[in-house]
Amino acid sequence: MKNIKYLCLLLVALAGLGSCEGYLDEKYEKSILVPKSVEDVRALLDYYTTLNDNPLIEFIQSDDWVTDDANWQRLAPWEQNAYLWQEQVFEPVERSTDYSKLNRKIFTANVSLDVLEDLGSSEESQQLKGEALFVRAMAYFQLAQLFLPSPMLGEGEVKIPVKLIAEVSQPAQWWNVSEVLAQVERDLLDSFELMPAGSQFKNRPNRRVVQAVLARLFLYTERWEEALEASKYVLELEADKLMDYHKMDALAPYPFKLFNSEVLYYGITSSFSVTASAATFVNPDLTEKYQKGDLRTGLFFTKGAKGSLFKGSYNGDYNLFTGIALPELYLTGAEALVRMGRTQDGLDLLGILARNRYRTPEDWELNLSRNPLDLVLEERQKEQVFRGTRWMDVKRLAARGEMEELPFREIGGQRYQISEPARLYLGVPAYELDLEFR
Repeated sequence: MKNIKYLCLLLVALAGLGSCEGYLDEKYEKSILVPKSVEDVRALLDYYTTLNDNPLIEFIQSDDWVTDDANWQRLAPWEQNAYLWQEQVFEPVERSTDYSKLNRKIFTANVSLDVLEDLGSSEESQQLKGEALFVRAMAYFQLAQLFLPSPMLGEGEVKIPVKLIAEVSQPAQWWNVSEVLAQVERDLLDSFELMPAGSQFKNRPNRRVVQAVLARLFLYTERWEEALEASKYVLELEADKLMDYHKMDALAPYPFKLFNSEVLYYGITSSFSVTASAATFVNPDLTEKYQKGDLRTGLFFTKGAKGSLFKGSYNGDYNLFTGIALPELYLTGAEALVRMGRTQDGLDLLGILARNRYRTPEDWELNLSRNPLDLVLEERQKEQVFRGTRWMDVKRLAARGEMEELPFREIGGQRYQISEPARLYLGVPAYELDLEFR
C-alpha cells in the first residue's frame, strides 16, 4: 500500500462524483488523501469522467465516417495517421491519450482491489470488488482491440504490458492476445458472481452489463453458443425495454435522451475536432444501406452542406454514446444463431428489433430474401453506427475474410486502404514503452 499512496492522491482528488440521474451536474467532496474505506473506493469507482470515458481512436479508425481534405488538415497528427490507417500513428516522443486513458482505468481498478483486500467481505465491499474487476476487464478488452491483432489470426508475437496489481514498482507482464482476453474473461466471470442483478445508476455495471460484455467478447472470439447464451441472459430480463422508433421525433436536433430505456451502461467518447465537427460525415456507402421505410435514417442523420451528419447519439448531444445498449444483444444473438445454422431463429430474433426500426412489416420483410448472414451483419452496422463497436467488427470480419473490400479513404487525391487483416492493430507508442522500462 505504501508505494501506491502518492499516486492515489490524484485518483482520489479527481474521484468522488456522486451518482444519480443528476450526478452529471453534482460534485462529491472528500477531504481524504489515501483511499482506505469502502466509501473511498465507491468514490473512485463512481468517477464517471474517467471510468465511463472511452477511446476516440476506435471511432477514428472505423469506416462509419469520412471527412474532407480541409478538416483532415485540422486534425492532430496522430488523428490524421489513424484516419488513414498508417503503420506509425504516434511519434516517438508522443503519448497516446487513449492508451493512457485505458491504463488509468486499470490503475484505478487495481488500487480499488488492493484497498478492498483489507476491508473484509461485506456485501458492499464484494460488490465494489466486482465493479473494479469489470472496469479492469473492459479496459484490457479495449486495449486488446486496439493494440493486438485479431485473436482469430493466431497468438503471434505481438504483446502488450499487463499489470494486475497496483504496485507501481513491479514490472509489467507481457501478454499476447490470447492471454489478455483470457484474463478479461476471468475478470468478467468473477465480477458477475459479485455483482447485483441491477444497479441504481447507469454509470455502474451490474450482472446484465457483465453478460453484455461477455457476449461481445464471445462474438469477438467466435464462440457462438456462448455469445448466444450471454445475449439471452440480458434479453430475457430487458425484453420490454426496446424503444419504438415510430414514436420518436425525427425533427428533433437530438432525438434520443440520455439514460433512455435501451441504455444498459453509460459510455461516452467526445472530441470537439471529431465528434462535434460539422465535417464528420457519415460514410455515404453506409447511408445508402438504409432502405425505404427504415426509421433510423431520420433519427440518426441530418443533412449537412457536404454530406449526412450524425445526430442519433444515445447521450442526447454531439458526444458519441459508446456504452452498452440493448439492441447490440439482439444483433449478437441473431448473428450467433445464424452462424450456428439456426437461421430462422436468428431472423426471428432480429425481427423483434426490426419491428421497432422499420415503418411497416412489409418494409422489413423485403429484406428477408437476402443471404441471412449478410442481412444480420448489415443490420448490425446500421444499428451500431457511431457507437464505437465498428472497429471490433472490421477486425473480426476481415480476419474471417467476410468483407468484400477492406475499408479505404481518399485524402488529397490519394487513396488509402487497410493493407491486410494482420495489420489491423496499433503499435504501443514508443513513449509508453519507454515509461514501462524506466
